[in-house]
Amino acid sequence: MNNAISNARPVGKDSGAADRVADAVLAELPRPPILAREEASRRAALLSDLQSALAAQGVSPVLARNHRLVLKGASTRCAPSGPTDPQLHIFTPDCTDIATTHGSAYHFATGRAYPADDPARAARYATGRDGI
Repeated sequence: MNNAISNARPVGKDSGAADRVADAVLAELPRPPILAREEASRRAALLSDLQSALAAQGVSPVLARNHRLVLKGASTRCAPSGPTDPQLHIFTPDCTDIATTHGSAYHFATGRAYPADDPARAARYATGRDGI
């Protein structure tokens, strides 16, 4: 076993139990669907429009392209690897938010959604300048 990996694992008689608990927790987390590369790129382009609208208001959000990597073993059946939904991480002095899109609207983690054909309005919402 790689020393970095073996050193990162708990040591002692409970190390197996800790591994089983961690595996159980990870197994219950929702897995975002794998997208076709073209679809992931289309969504990233829409989020880039929102990123530009936010930059015009003095905010520097971070566009994160996500990729699920599944390591396959000889005896395991695993879901495929591939790109997942990109996210725009928005950091303002007042709040932090995450925006995603499926093409027709920008969806914010705080619960609001705005049409994707109006990134300026979505940016005003994200910065608290939309009057709502």
